[in-house]
Amino acid sequence: MSASLQFQRYHALDALRATMMLLGLILHSAASYTARPLGAAWPYHDQQTSLWFDLVVFFIHLFRMPVFFVVAGFFAALLYERDGAGGMARNRLTRVLTPLALGWVVLYPLTVAGFVFALGRGPTAGAPGWGYLTTGAFLMQANLIHLWFLYDLLLLYGAALVALPLLRRSPNGLRQRVEATFSRLVTSAWGPFACSAATAFTLVPMSIAGLDTSISFIPPLRILIAYGVFFAFGWLLYTRRDLLKAFGRRCRWHLLAGAVFGGVYLCVVLRPPFEDAVSNHLVGIGTASVAIWLLIFGITGLFVRYVDRPSPVVRYLADASYWMYLVHLPLTIWIPGLLAHAALPGVVKFSIVLSVTVCLTVWTYDSFVRSTPVGALLNGRRYPRALPRSAVSGAVAKLPFSRVWESVRH
Repeated sequence: MSASLQFQRYHALDALRATMMLLGLILHSAASYTARPLGAAWPYHDQQTSLWFDLVVFFIHLFRMPVFFVVAGFFAALLYERDGAGGMARNRLTRVLTPLALGWVVLYPLTVAGFVFALGRGPTAGAPGWGYLTTGAFLMQANLIHLWFLYDLLLLYGAALVALPLLRRSPNGLRQRVEATFSRLVTSAWGPFACSAATAFTLVPMSIAGLDTSISFIPPLRILIAYGVFFAFGWLLYTRRDLLKAFGRRCRWHLLAGAVFGGVYLCVVLRPPFEDAVSNHLVGIGTASVAIWLLIFGITGLFVRYVDRPSPVVRYLADASYWMYLVHLPLTIWIPGLLAHAALPGVVKFSIVLSVTVCLTVWTYDSFVRSTPVGALLNGRRYPRALPRSAVSGAVAKLPFSRVWESVRH
């Protein structure tokens, strides 16, 4: 196989990875307005709520990171084959560890300050005061905030680099059987159901009926194992990348079935049908596991079938998505705090939060990141600015800050 074919650009998976990142902006913009408080996962809870936001948050959370870790495993295998173990390690230290470390130093205080501000303006009793921030007390409870997935990915990269030399010593017959079994899973209409059995097993020890999220610097092993299944699937997919087109053949059926199982999962989580917690947990993880894999197959197939071609707009968003996700979280907390006293429906507040966040993150990316050393760090190289300065300035000027400020003042 020629190098041009072996290391071709996977436009569909680039777009898929970017989409999963950008869905995080929607999820976090909606988190303040769920009817059901999200507790420690999102301390601020606005007075204007809607069940629709619960559906948005829980449904996106169901599949977003599983899909992302599959794609991450795929591209990790590509790096390993292209650059070797040392090259892959250097690449991941530059493109993942460095943004994680630098981003955390800036974003963690801004995020904590945002929650202090929002909680102080909202209805929550006993909200921490500014002393929690200025005295440095918040550092005693330091966590990874929304950057946890980069941290967990680094651990999985390390595990892969340790495990692969050992796996290569396994008998050829065993490796061939694994590849043959994997090929049948990918090409079979029932592949997602078979994969869901492995995920259901990993979800049993979770504290919720689904995937836990840990922002701890020492993540629980159960979470690494659960996401490791998706990562390993993506790695195996790269070894059989000739099967990518197979995802597109049944993508509509998989998406429809995934939506049905996802709907059942949402009913179980939001309106538990049984009186005992064990039954609700088991039914929840069963429906979640099937929905996750159906959506992995369906969404991947959708992108492979319809987005697997060069597009300047898609490429731009794929490049911008990393920066947008890294810096968006404080905005989705500070802006709800500013809107806390505004007499606006939750859907309007959500729309303001999301639109301002998207516009500001795109503007900062194009103006201060894309063609700078920061852009080279995140994207692998510098790219020329793609948006006309007048268009960017005009879009930012039209952000609803004046309306937000007037709402907050009154």
